[in-house]
Amino acid sequence: MKTSEGRLHPFAAVFVSLQIVKGLIVPLIVIFLSKHSRSGSGTPLYFQVGWSLAALVGSIVWGFLSWRRFRYEVSEEQLKVTQGVFVQKKTFIPLERIQSVDVTEGVLHRLFGLVRVEVQTAGGQKPEAVFSALARGDAARLRSMLEPGKAPQGQEQPEPGVLSAGSGSDPSKLRLTYKLPVGSLFVAALTTGGFGVSVSLLAAAMGKLDELFPDFHVYRYLWNALDAAMIPLFALGILLVAWMISAIASVLKFANFTITRKENKLLLTRGLLERRQVTVPLRRIQAIRIVEEPLWQLFGYSALYAETVGYGVQKGENAHLFPLLRNREIGEFVKRMTPQFEVPASLKHHALPRRALWGYALPAPLVLALAAAAAGLITPWAYVGLLLCPLVMIWQWWRYRNAGWSREGRMLVLRFRRLAKTTAVIPLSRVQSVSVEIGPLQRRLGLSTLQIAVASGRRGAFFRLAGLPEQEARELARWYMDRNKR
Repeated sequence: MKTSEGRLHPFAAVFVSLQIVKGLIVPLIVIFLSKHSRSGSGTPLYFQVGWSLAALVGSIVWGFLSWRRFRYEVSEEQLKVTQGVFVQKKTFIPLERIQSVDVTEGVLHRLFGLVRVEVQTAGGQKPEAVFSALARGDAARLRSMLEPGKAPQGQEQPEPGVLSAGSGSDPSKLRLTYKLPVGSLFVAALTTGGFGVSVSLLAAAMGKLDELFPDFHVYRYLWNALDAAMIPLFALGILLVAWMISAIASVLKFANFTITRKENKLLLTRGLLERRQVTVPLRRIQAIRIVEEPLWQLFGYSALYAETVGYGVQKGENAHLFPLLRNREIGEFVKRMTPQFEVPASLKHHALPRRALWGYALPAPLVLALAAAAAGLITPWAYVGLLLCPLVMIWQWWRYRNAGWSREGRMLVLRFRRLAKTTAVIPLSRVQSVSVEIGPLQRRLGLSTLQIAVASGRRGAFFRLAGLPEQEARELARWYMDRNKR
């Protein structure tokens, strides 16, 4: 039996030490900036510096010991990893259980010609083995020995549209690649939906300013320094900064984005400063979402996401299949990359009935109007909310117009809109559960809300379509219950 043994690159000790130091930076900054440490009644400054140096030396020693104790061994049946400073931990991973071997190159990794390797097994919520620093040659050899995605004979049957690894087809003909053009990268970055996340993070950071600098009184200083007329401009500047942060983050994340299909798996490569390559087996994709942001919809662009099972939060349950693609190219892209999710050309779209418009257009504006009227008893400015009711009603009408469903054979397609228009493509074999909800108003109108659940990440993914005729919803539920008969 042939075996291959190895260890991490010595620079792995530095990565472990830096990770420990990173976790200590914020507490040390808070201690040094706190009022207690400056008042003279607290711990002397030299004592705090001494503890900081001791923590730094301890992290270096810990990193060195972690590197010394880490070993791995690959045989014909399994991967064995031994690690631990005080408590030795041995992990045994059968090769047939390995689903993906992902490679990441951070800035420091690239400077020293190293990579980070993560090994993921079927059903795992996090990597079962992490190699923090390997030379590129060692990583390539390790990856070739592990060869993810080869299931034992008789354990797994190929799905429709997915070619078997042992099928006699020429593997070179199965390798297909799509690259994200530079122009599309900047369009996606400038119009990304991550703007709201940036605003939230920036607002949370600003909320901590007075806590970090209690003697400075940041907001009182700004209030006294700015005229009342400048406050809206200041708020606009904050939004502009958040938009710039979101755009820069998108460029750093999706630069050099490439997706390649090799037999029954997808290789996704992306990143400018940190280069990352993720392996996604086709059989682990549960559903595909085609997302059209409002600005993208005007110019005929969409982003494609895959709901994957067993990848955990750090992998991203919603893997980007492609950040920005023209709508007319989506059909060919899906056919080449994920053929089991190809939508038949004969699939007929069903719009929601007219009576469903009431359930979309009335509730939200009515709640807004009542809230504005109630708040108007306290301050007259609250009545401005009444002016927003027509806009909300128009938006809800737009949601109603975009919603619908399609079904043929073993394929279900749901269309709905929250902020972005989403088209979910769900094969019958991927559906985990179907539920039908009927509210009081829906009961009078003969309508219902359909919810489809698929396995994704830790909690699964759910797709809801409100305003579906009750009869159609129950037929879709029977379609799921009779899946074993098809």
